[in-house]
Amino acid sequence: MKYATLVNAVANINGASFVGLDTHTDVALTGGQKNPMQGRVTKRMRGATVMSFQNKNFSAYEAMVHRRLAAEGKDPAKFELGERAWGVRIPNMPIVEHKGEYYLEVIAMSPGIITYELDGNPIDASAIIGLKSQSAGEQGGLENKVIIRTFKAESIVALRIDGVEYK
Repeated sequence: MKYATLVNAVANINGASFVGLDTHTDVALTGGQKNPMQGRVTKRMRGATVMSFQNKNFSAYEAMVHRRLAAEGKDPAKFELGERAWGVRIPNMPIVEHKGEYYLEVIAMSPGIITYELDGNPIDASAIIGLKSQSAGEQGGLENKVIIRTFKAESIVALRIDGVEYK
């Protein structure tokens, strides 16, 4: 997806909004160049549900972590929001800029259907050599983690927001 299309798609989000998301991404594998599958595996995600948020007056991520901690009977004050590990978030937008590339930052809600391909042919995830698993931070001891994901604009195939699809 082009940057201008991404900006147009998320420009009318006020606060937070549920978004349908389809992506097609290259998969980084462990093992470096010695991994025979390196550079040959892609991941397709169709029908994911994510929450996109603008952070105009507060951090939606931080607020969600605090609410979930309170719901689990834990002290929300034990969670302190850290600095971004990479990139710069564009003010009032769910977009991060990093080294001239743009990314959509969202909270993962439901992953949709995920499939993998090796050289364009379907492959089971268990057969992929060096497939990394993603994990969430501690989040103050939260059991029901708030998972942030960032998707490179060019890997986004489609976004569905308020009944409108952007490609």
